[in-house]
Formats: sequence, structure tokens, C-alpha cells
Amino acid sequence: MLNKKDLLDGFGKIKIESDTIVVHTSYKSLGGVEGGVDTVIDVMQELVGKDGTVLFPAFNFQSWTETHYFDVMETPSKMGMITEQARLRPNAKRTPHPIYSFSALGKRADEFSKTEDVEAYGPNSAFALFHKLNATIISIGLDFNNSFSMHHYIEYNVGCDYRRIKEFAGIYMGYDRVPQVKTYTMFVRTHDRVKTYIVPGMNDLLHAGVIKEIQVGAAKVHHLTANEFFDNMSVIVREHPEKLHYVEEPKY
Repeated sequence: MLNKKDLLDGFGKIKIESDTIVVHTSYKSLGGVEGGVDTVIDVMQELVGKDGTVLFPAFNFQSWTETHYFDVMETPSKMGMITEQARLRPNAKRTPHPIYSFSALGKRADEFSKTEDVEAYGPNSAFALFHKLNATIISIGLDFNNSFSMHHYIEYNVGCDYRRIKEFAGIYMGYDRVPQVKTYTMFVRTHDRVKTYIVPGMNDLLHAGVIKEIQVGAAKVHHLTANEFFDNMSVIVREHPEKLHYVEEPKY
């Protein structure tokens, strides 16, 4: 069972390059923590200090794309126990996009809550802001294909032929508590036979030392900065897109 000091010592090995971190998490991968998920959240906030900001994914793909309703204050995160508890913290602010939202804790929480962009990966999105800030991205106990969602932002900005912009509309309830009909977009796969599989490309970055790996408790933890990710993944998107996706043969 890990305690808070164990986590601080472990995650303290990560060199934080800016005042912002983005944390993808699997709580069970750590192998047990005294105080549960709240301890992990507290540790992440201590890593960046009182002037820092922590972002946790609060994605809920079904809410906007299937039920066509999103409430920035009530729609739950579907990204695990830690992310949902972070969303529920009184000082948390959620970024606006109804498909790819983040819960922000810390000094820049209000700034992130104003990242209004029709496109999930657009120039005014949460992704664009943490790229601008050169946030450190941390993945705790997750495989590469279920983490590092910024790679889609990179595909969008570099351009690729296996994704397209798709519109989704629904009823949106924001912090003003006034329901509105809104349309948002996301850079999605061109068709269902296109399968996201970024492991080969991510392994290249790991072997090159761009992605760093440490061990915290039972979890493998991977980290890199947003600038490192963008600059190096952009090359793979342009020159080796087959390392980021594959296309299934049609079934007749």
C-alpha cells in the first residue's frame, strides 16, 4: 500500500517543465493507495505547487454523440475513478467541449474553463492551451492506445487522410445554467474500418527517449512535454501514419 510520501517521491522524479500538467490515470495500476483517489489528486497538485494547474480528462463520449445532452457541471467523466473525483472537487472547473473536456484544478482553472472552441482540437481548445503552455503530460498505468489523447490534436493540426471533421449537435447546459442547442465538431475516423492503434509510433518515441518511463508502485508511468510530443509525433503523422492506425479489411 502506497502512502502520500511514496507517491511524492515517485512522481517527484518527473521534471515538470511548466506550471501545468495533464494526467491520464489508472488508479488500480498503482496497487493500492492510503487515502484512495483523493491522495493521488492531492499529490498531483503538490507536484505543480500553489501556482500550478492540474488537468484530468473528463471525457464522456456517449453524452454528446449519442444522447445529445451535456451538462458541464453534472455530466460524469467516463475516464476512471480519479478523474471523476477530480471533477467533483468544489474548486474544479471543466473545459467547455462536450466530448473532450478536462477538469482543471489550480491557478489556471478559470483560464481553461474559457477554452471555447467548436472543434475539440481547434486553436482555442484546451489542447491548444496546454500545448501553448508546454504542459507536462503524465500517463499512470495505461497502455499507449488508451492515453496521450493529444495525438489526435497533432493529427488535426498536421493533417491526415484517415480522419475527418464531423458535426455533433445537442442540448448544452453551461455554467450559466441556460440550456442551448449547440453544434460542436470532432476530428473523427473517416469510417469504422479505420482503427486507432498508436502503439508502434509511441514505442518509437519511447525508444528514442522522447517519452520517459518511471515506476511508481505497481504502475509504469510515462511522461513528456506537450512540445516534445507535438514536434516528434508530427513527423510520424506526416511520414509514418501506418504507425498510428490501420484499416480493417471489409467484411461482406
